[in-house]
Amino acid sequence: MAETVAQWLLSLEKDGMVVAILVNTLLQIPGFIPSVTITGVNVFLWGPVLGGIVSWLGEVLGAGAAFFFFRTGYRIGAGRRFPDWRWINHLNRWPPHRQFISLLAARLAPMIPSGAINLLGSLTTIRFQHFLLATAIGKIPSIALEVWVSHDLIHVREHGLRLAMLLIALVLVRWLWKRKGGG
Repeated sequence: MAETVAQWLLSLEKDGMVVAILVNTLLQIPGFIPSVTITGVNVFLWGPVLGGIVSWLGEVLGAGAAFFFFRTGYRIGAGRRFPDWRWINHLNRWPPHRQFISLLAARLAPMIPSGAINLLGSLTTIRFQHFLLATAIGKIPSIALEVWVSHDLIHVREHGLRLAMLLIALVLVRWLWKRKGGG
């Protein structure tokens, strides 16, 4: 499948990068579709730097679109701006800088699904600009990791040992995280 997508994007020539950003954006809106495959395609086609930027931009735009659609859909469907839930009211009483830092921390946490962050953010009073900035900053480490793994998978003969060490380190971090009660 990745080869088919890559060939299709290449056939679009200059427009391929724009289409890749759009595809990545659309994959982010539902919030549960992993983007690592399209990141791998982007890295394969445009290299780790440009491919990483294309993936990052698509993910940030997709999270912004999801935020907008979730917030708008809730307001239309429920007939009010924000839910009257105790924990949402608690988050809404926080000052804007604390909401921003909390959202950024959630984006940086490796085990929190992006869709959950998009949905929760849309149900609070956080401003769209603050949501987008926290998302843009917070997505950098996860995209960098996806790019690194994708690059090393593409060049497994040259980077197989590094890839194996990275994957072992990720499994170890996940195990320690679960052992400490973090997930």
